[in-house]
Amino acid sequence: MANNTIGQFIAALRKANGMTQQEVADRLNVSNKAVSRWERDECSPDISLIPSLAEMFGVTCDELLKGERILEAAVNVEKKEPKVQKQIKNLIGRALSGFKTLIYISLALSAVGLICMFGISYGFYRPQIGFAVMLLLEVAAVFLAVLAVSRARAVKTDNEIFEEAEDSLTAEFDKTLGTFSFNAFFCALSTVLLSLPLILAVSDYVESVIAFSDYCTFFLAGIALILALVFLKGRKPYIKRFTKNCEKVGEPAARKIRLMDMVQIGLIIVSGVILTVLPRFETAYEEKGVLPIIAGIAVYACYAAVLVCFVLFLLKNKELRKDLILPGIRNIFLIPSAISFSHIYRIWWSSPIGAGENDLPQYEKRELFSPEYIWYTFIYAALVIVIFSVIDILAKRGKSHK
Repeated sequence: MANNTIGQFIAALRKANGMTQQEVADRLNVSNKAVSRWERDECSPDISLIPSLAEMFGVTCDELLKGERILEAAVNVEKKEPKVQKQIKNLIGRALSGFKTLIYISLALSAVGLICMFGISYGFYRPQIGFAVMLLLEVAAVFLAVLAVSRARAVKTDNEIFEEAEDSLTAEFDKTLGTFSFNAFFCALSTVLLSLPLILAVSDYVESVIAFSDYCTFFLAGIALILALVFLKGRKPYIKRFTKNCEKVGEPAARKIRLMDMVQIGLIIVSGVILTVLPRFETAYEEKGVLPIIAGIAVYACYAAVLVCFVLFLLKNKELRKDLILPGIRNIFLIPSAISFSHIYRIWWSSPIGAGENDLPQYEKRELFSPEYIWYTFIYAALVIVIFSVIDILAKRGKSHK
């Protein structure tokens, strides 16, 4: 900063206050020649005199050294902004503290519900009562999670001070809401799915529950795969709904993938329905007519259409090929699950199990068939989706690191 700026500013302030150089010199205990030299820019005041000069003329030290007035509004903003951000941080901290407390209670209720389900089922052989207790606790857990999200969002919308919050603070606040609430809802869903086999897979005896070894063998792995699928495919979109300005990168690719999934999976479901319903028509007639042939042609046409759909989407969307390859191949790998399910159901519906059972009534033949074979088809489908989801996540992380 040039010295003349300070000198001219001191002279202007002295004249504005109606003071002489001698009066200034007397109040500062210096000679009037020193004040004259300051104003002529021959030298600058000693640094120890700056506070006294500033107080005498009613300015700040910064203004005196800068040689000009600083707008009061700018000063107030600079002083006020740190205080506002501190208040916002304190408000966010209190809101998140109450929010996390409710979420932790919700998670605890979900865990207690699962413990009650297994404890009552295997301790007292009353899975129905255990299921009812579990449902009550899970409803309470979901209600608390919804209440926690609602209260946290209310803090944000009801306080105008949030409008002055930094984008990083708001983004972190929204991300925390999404992450913790998803965990609460996911735990409630996990508890319900893990409890379903205990209430569904029971025998005709009044006091009965599926053996724990059978539960682990036939159901646990499949439920774990389904939950892994929900976590991998649902967590990120759920959290994005909480962010204020979520990025829409890759939105065209997402729309194309959804459209391709709808067409391919729709065709696979149609083929599975045809194969599943066909045994009912075959048992209705003694001789196989033209209907099974038409049904077979329709099924193979569906499978061919799945492949053709994949190829067409790749040809028409050259710029999105890398994004479409994994979902398309995944859907093709789901075809065996439809074939397996329909074939097993076909056996269950029309074929006796074991020798010497050809004279059994149809409903007794079905009771001899073990349902876990159908469960394996769902495990296969879930495993395919989980594997391709993991590959997709790893591929996206690899792109982000480049």
